Amino acid sequence: MKRVLGIVSSPRKLGNSEILAKAAMEATGADNLELIRLTDLNLKPCQACYRCLPKDKPCLIEDDLDFLLDKIRLADAVVLAAPCYILGPNASIKILQDRLLSLGSKIEQYAGKTCIAITTYGRPGVEGYAEAALNLTAYFMHLQLVDCASFLGANPASVLEDPANLQRVQKMGRALFDPGYQRTPKPNECPACWSDILRYDGKNLICPLCGTKGEITVEGQAVKLKFFPQVNHRFSEEGKREHNEVFLPNKKEEFLAKRKYYKELQQPYRQIGNWVTPEQK
Repeated sequence: MKRVLGIVSSPRKLGNSEILAKAAMEATGADNLELIRLTDLNLKPCQACYRCLPKDKPCLIEDDLDFLLDKIRLADAVVLAAPCYILGPNASIKILQDRLLSLGSKIEQYAGKTCIAITTYGRPGVEGYAEAALNLTAYFMHLQLVDCASFLGANPASVLEDPANLQRVQKMGRALFDPGYQRTPKPNECPACWSDILRYDGKNLICPLCGTKGEITVEGQAVKLKFFPQVNHRFSEEGKREHNEVFLPNKKEEFLAKRKYYKELQQPYRQIGNWVTPEQK
């Protein structure tokens, strides 16, 4: 029996993100389809305490994260869906991403599970960075992202007005259990993480998400981007292990060794300003 988990980060019932997620899940032909509305969960912000870094230590915050992670562990494939709000995905995605720090040393629990990412946006030209940011969620979960796409639709169910949208998302759903599926790359995207967000430092192109570098070339009248992908980019197995099992633990040890010194640096700023909070009703 195959299990597919849909994680929908839109608070809107039967909105475009939910509809496309359900269409993709149905197209898989899986026996068990479960859905979680991310905005219904109690997910608290990460406290950056680093207590979750060891393999045998879960996040200590008591909320619904363990419920979500248990469902992901049980699933064979995951469908992520989020609407674009203010040029980025719904805020529940960012809260979840921050909490996924606790998965850094536990890659083997999630690696190999396939995933697709579905983004919806309401106006042409204002897709923002939502698709790239939603893809990051799959990478931070250590899932195998096999396809992603953005769909235009502002009003609930309006994505269905274009039959091509339904055909596209059904194709994405079938890809979850098709080991021979090959995604068609978009022009000028990062070949490592598929981001179309790029930086230029005056010499090199740099993908700000995975760190892949490249250059701008001119061929006749055409300007093209040439990338130099490395096998150990930020979201490769080696890159993730180096960050989660070497860099972060070393930073924690550095903090513990220099804690007294850091407190001395903080001291002049302890009494500056007054913290204000809303009045209790």
